[in-house]
Amino acid sequence: MIRTEDPAHPRLTLRSAVYGTGDVDPNDPAELYHDASKISPLLVQRQTRGIVRLAHSPLLQAATLRSVRRHPQLPTVALPSPLPLERSLADALTTRRSSHELDGPPLRLCTLATLLDAAYGSPRSGRRTVPSGGALYPLELYPVLVHVDGVHSGVFHFDPPRHALEVLRKDDVRQELNETSAYPGLVDDAAAVIFVTGVFWRTRFKYGLRGYRFALLEAGHVMQNVLLAAAALGVAALPLGGVYDMRAETLLGVDGIDESVVYAVALGGEPT
Repeated sequence: MIRTEDPAHPRLTLRSAVYGTGDVDPNDPAELYHDASKISPLLVQRQTRGIVRLAHSPLLQAATLRSVRRHPQLPTVALPSPLPLERSLADALTTRRSSHELDGPPLRLCTLATLLDAAYGSPRSGRRTVPSGGALYPLELYPVLVHVDGVHSGVFHFDPPRHALEVLRKDDVRQELNETSAYPGLVDDAAAVIFVTGVFWRTRFKYGLRGYRFALLEAGHVMQNVLLAAAALGVAALPLGGVYDMRAETLLGVDGIDESVVYAVALGGEPT
């Protein structure tokens, strides 16, 4: 029996759907990286060099205990204690939605503090609210505030151990913030946008190429914590993948090499 294709339901050719009609690039950087970062028993000695160095270096061991950017010369904003998250996990999971309805009254500082603490807080000495390969914590959080009650507009950096915000910029950043989005007008009404950056050397010195994967996985853990906490608090939240990297990094004041933007989330105003 000869099978014929139904013209009303043509089969999808995965290769053409992913790569287009042209030839597949044999040097596709995504595929090359994914293959290079695989763990293999044949390459175990090369892949564990960083682990061996860490085991024999007190200086490296001490460095892993200080996984946070800190700018002691900058003013800070003390964050209030986090609010209790009284909705059940099951309820937060089922009600979580990506929302474009970001307008509303200004976000309260205690609400923002709760979201930051859920995202990447340090409730126990030396540990955070997400799993991290080797407990190296290669991420940083930068809240860009527009409408947060009692706090001026500007760019801030979250210091988890101190549960505080460092003031990086104190000015109206709405236009620059809007220009970081690849979708015009998407964050026009946001009360705040939290950018997540990766400081890749913190994990790559130990895990090599695999460490880059670990940093991206960790960013996903952070974002899910934000979204579930936002659902529990009734705050609209919209994960942002379409971000112009260089514009965002210029806004935050990071170099885009040793530290680069990997994720962001826009937050709506305080629920009424």
